[in-house]
Amino acid sequence: MLLRLCAISAVVYVVTLVGGCACPCAKCGIPRTPCAPCIYEQCECHQIPPDLASAIFADATPVPLPAPDETYDLLTATDCQCYAATNTSIANMVELERHWAQVVIQCDTERVDENLCLDRDLLSLHASSMRNESAGAALTAFYQLAGLEAQHYYLQHALSEAEKTLQRIDELRKSGIGLPEGVDRTTVAGQIGTIRDELTQMEFARLQLNGQLQKLVGCPINEQKFFWPEMDWMVDLNPVDVELELAVGLENRHDLRGLELVLCNLEKVSLPVARGVLKFADSAVGTVEPRDGLIHVLRCYRCNEHEVPVRCRQLSIFYDDTEDKGTAEIKSAAYKIGLQQHRVLIAQQRVQELRTKLDELGKMRDVDNVAIFKISSLRGELDRAEATLVEQVVATKLAQVELKLAQGLLATECGFAPQLCLEGCCHGACMRCGKK
Repeated sequence: MLLRLCAISAVVYVVTLVGGCACPCAKCGIPRTPCAPCIYEQCECHQIPPDLASAIFADATPVPLPAPDETYDLLTATDCQCYAATNTSIANMVELERHWAQVVIQCDTERVDENLCLDRDLLSLHASSMRNESAGAALTAFYQLAGLEAQHYYLQHALSEAEKTLQRIDELRKSGIGLPEGVDRTTVAGQIGTIRDELTQMEFARLQLNGQLQKLVGCPINEQKFFWPEMDWMVDLNPVDVELELAVGLENRHDLRGLELVLCNLEKVSLPVARGVLKFADSAVGTVEPRDGLIHVLRCYRCNEHEVPVRCRQLSIFYDDTEDKGTAEIKSAAYKIGLQQHRVLIAQQRVQELRTKLDELGKMRDVDNVAIFKISSLRGELDRAEATLVEQVVATKLAQVELKLAQGLLATECGFAPQLCLEGCCHGACMRCGKK
């Protein structure tokens, strides 16, 4: 019945694609668009799900995911950050646009020169902002991959321990010896299945992260080559000075510098640039322009004089709104670092407690006849705790990347500081700078 319904639907779709739906205006000349009618067969459709475990996948042999061999490509955090900042394709295109603006400036009149100088500086800020984002994306993938490889190690160890436990259980059952209280073969087999599923997901995530890094740092995409992130696992647990980080961030953020640049150089000749910048706030803002021509200028002198203060007020509102959003981003990232520092300490304490308990059980085994199953279970718990500690350390590193990204510092650290000529020059009717 399902196949029949699909066939009917396909015929209906082809018919409507050729004929189309009726147009309210038959003489409008606009082509008809396809539409499918809401017509379906009815059924009660209370069916028992198929037995998938014993039917379809009994003899299946899935294709293995690409996995690393004995050798990796070693990648450091600094190289990852700066190669990504360097190889940002769109930023390089923007830099070429900036170069072209510079060429035009050198050949054009002084009136156009002022406008293009502002445009050139905004292009430089935009290119640096894009490099900053690429560096942040690359470092995020870098630390995620480093954490994945470390967690993969601990999960492999946990899998090996669980498989040994399952083997011991099977040997006891073959010998006719009863299992100790609390030991269940089904539970252990379920744990093995869960770990194997997690490892498979990790292998896919490894493939994705390596592909992302290859693209970001400018390497050819190759699913047979894998990076090994050379990571500094030490975590700075010193308290974060949120207000200091905020001050640094607000001073360096590219969006705030760009808006201040336009504000401080706002005059009649730079109004087209101001209108274009305001459209980033909302597509409706900056759309109203006075008509060109001498007659309009002579008849409506007031509207020509009125636009500069209107745009200045709009830019000031946009600046304040952007500053509030930037403040929230920077403070959120700074406080997240503090949160992760606490979580690292908690995870570290848990690992130390389990290590101590495992050491004590090992010493008591011969004296108090502690069951190997209890020790094996504790080893698996320790492996999980070690993996959790790795996760929290990586999360702390990611929070630090998030802070620098919000501050606009990642590209600057790699030498890609914006090259500005007009910053600090307030010669327009700028309310924010207080100059007239």
